Amino acid sequence: MKSMLKMAVAGVIVTGAAVAVTALVPSPEDNSLDASRIIPSLSNPQQAADKVPAAVMTVLDPTLKLDPSQTRLLGKVDTVTYYGVAAGDKICMVPVDATGKDNGFIGCTLLKSFESGGLKFENAERTEAAWLIAPAAAAKSMGSVKSEAGWSQQAPNFLVRNSK
Repeated sequence: MKSMLKMAVAGVIVTGAAVAVTALVPSPEDNSLDASRIIPSLSNPQQAADKVPAAVMTVLDPTLKLDPSQTRLLGKVDTVTYYGVAAGDKICMVPVDATGKDNGFIGCTLLKSFESGGLKFENAERTEAAWLIAPAAAAKSMGSVKSEAGWSQQAPNFLVRNSK
């Protein structure tokens, strides 16, 4: 009888300790609004090549309240250079056309839902495209477009298509 009592007491202590340990485990940090998880260079100082030309910044939607110091170069297709920028709870891509004819366009998506498809641009002729994707989905995304001519990976999570 005494040995049964000791085992029961030991069981309560172990169970109680397990509950206490579980209660001390911190919940994972929410980084869904951290744009540097998508554009890692946002964690580093902006370089000269990362800057969107001032003339283009002045024609972009002012309601987005873009910080010019937060733009980063993503890549290039023919005459279009693509930049990424965080804008509050959004991440945006700014295509800059070297000819200047299509400047002022911007595309954005919510940071919280970015993993569902990223952010993709395509010209009207469907000959050029740019696709910013979640870093963890790069290989899968590249595989999903392998049957389309012209796709290449310019950065770990930035794909471009030039099929001219």
